[in-house]
Amino acid sequence: MEKILVIDDESIIRESMTAYLEDSGCVVCQARDGREGLAVFRTEKPDLVVVDLRMPGIDGLEVLSTVIAESPDTPTLVVSGTGVIQDAIEALRMGALDFITKPILDMAVLEHAAKTALERARLRVENRRYREHLEEEIRCRTIDLVERTRALQESEAKLSAIIELFEGLIYTSTRDHRIEFMNRKLMDHIGRDATGEKCHAALFDLTSTCPWCVNTQVFKGETTRWETRNPRDNRWYYGINTPIFGPDGQVLKVQSIALDITDRKEAEEAMREREVRLREENTRLRSSLKGSGQFGRIIGKSAAMQKVYETILKAAQADAGVIIYGESGTGKELVAKTIHELSDRSPGPFVTVNCGAIPDTLIESEFFGYRKGAFTGAATDKPGFLDSAHGGTLFLDEVGEIPLSLQVKLLRAIEGGGYTPVGGDKLVKTDFRVVAATHRDLRERVEQQKMRQDFYYRIHLIPLFMPPLRQRKEDLPLLVHHFLNTLGHGNSLHALPESVMREIQCYNWPGNVRELQNVIHRYVTLREIDLPLAPDTPHAHEIASSMPPFRNNPLASLAEALNDAEKSVIVQSLQAHQWKRGRVAQILGIDRRTLFRKMKLHGLL
Repeated sequence: MEKILVIDDESIIRESMTAYLEDSGCVVCQARDGREGLAVFRTEKPDLVVVDLRMPGIDGLEVLSTVIAESPDTPTLVVSGTGVIQDAIEALRMGALDFITKPILDMAVLEHAAKTALERARLRVENRRYREHLEEEIRCRTIDLVERTRALQESEAKLSAIIELFEGLIYTSTRDHRIEFMNRKLMDHIGRDATGEKCHAALFDLTSTCPWCVNTQVFKGETTRWETRNPRDNRWYYGINTPIFGPDGQVLKVQSIALDITDRKEAEEAMREREVRLREENTRLRSSLKGSGQFGRIIGKSAAMQKVYETILKAAQADAGVIIYGESGTGKELVAKTIHELSDRSPGPFVTVNCGAIPDTLIESEFFGYRKGAFTGAATDKPGFLDSAHGGTLFLDEVGEIPLSLQVKLLRAIEGGGYTPVGGDKLVKTDFRVVAATHRDLRERVEQQKMRQDFYYRIHLIPLFMPPLRQRKEDLPLLVHHFLNTLGHGNSLHALPESVMREIQCYNWPGNVRELQNVIHRYVTLREIDLPLAPDTPHAHEIASSMPPFRNNPLASLAEALNDAEKSVIVQSLQAHQWKRGRVAQILGIDRRTLFRKMKLHGLL
């Protein structure tokens, strides 16, 4: 049973993490600050340390540094607030395996991160021990062989007998790379006695000296190790080359010992692939866990947004063109950034181009760049958007506004044919992925001959439709709560009055999420709301209409009926109180853990 140490100065968060991890079958130790945490760490010797970055006294980074210095094999997770992401990045550089941001809306993220960290630490220790075991075995065998070789130099027959007993491939070579001796196993391996031949030709089928050859160092008296894949049989070998000294102390020749380590290399590769899969799965699960209410920086838990999240994940795994459809203000650029951040191109740049804001006379030079002297005012070379997006993602906002004259050139660049900067004569090729967005009907643009058909099909490989806010009003409480937190600037306002929330629920939001953000910003600043189409006194049934109805099925069993009734009560209470679980648990007369389990049972997480 794994032992986990939780270090956090906030008792509520510490107790919540402890309770959930204990429910998952772990033994949990607690500490209220860094000093106490280090003391518990040294006495309890936990299998995993979870530490908050911001604590009085000894902070989380100092605790992390001490833990890694004293016990490098102990995995660590850090917990950080949204405002201290740089500290979390520094913690990852120091050696933490992962970080979790506060507030922890779903403890399943903590459980998954903890199990992944424990598994990765176990694999890392096993892999190191296996390497050390192999190195020790080779070292012992080599020492034994060298000692026997030196002791029996005057007796070639005895030396040969010992070498023949060795399981590896053994040969000696001269300064000009000619083989002087081969053991029987090596002869059997290549199918002949290659004594007198060049070692690189006989053993590796190469016409010149091996790129990994270490004999220059060996003839200086050094014992040198090497590892390579033999092009002759495509298998991996680990070798040790040692000098053979003459009576005068000069190196006469090189003795080489090689072991087939293909099985070990394949096991290492499988471990690396598994680690990558676990890391990717952890990232995607942490971002896309249904019911969490947030996907990266995108807010929403409605069914419509869940479909968006699924498409984002599929788009991130591919490298094909993506087109995002949606009304103004629905968050198309945020979705494009999320696709980029989850893709393999995330280390590269994310370049945004507002295609409708560039004059026709400048659009070609803006996209492809220009060379010095291309036109009046071109005093120096200037890279274009395609240059800037090399290795990353080019986001074409309002792609339907690109003129036909540019579409054919842009299409060629997207397909890998390259482009020529304005005023230049050399073809330039860059590697980028296109993610486009529009509020228009592009099929209609094609029919109107305002968009080339081949250009349309090139960018329309993965379509993604952003629903307007009026079609996902169940996300309004989450969005309002998010904007209150981000726009409050330390303001004590954490919730809206019920009357204001009713107005927000009944409004159709033609400006979508951007309009909602502006309205909340105005309310935080002026404590007033101005929604011209919102009724003054919306009725309760208008709010309740968005809640899932109780299933009155006369054929249902008593257990099914009670289950549906319980779910309906929980959903209505959560919606009525902006999904504040503590308040809902208090109203329903149950504790938070009971409410959490029931929400998980009914698929509300």
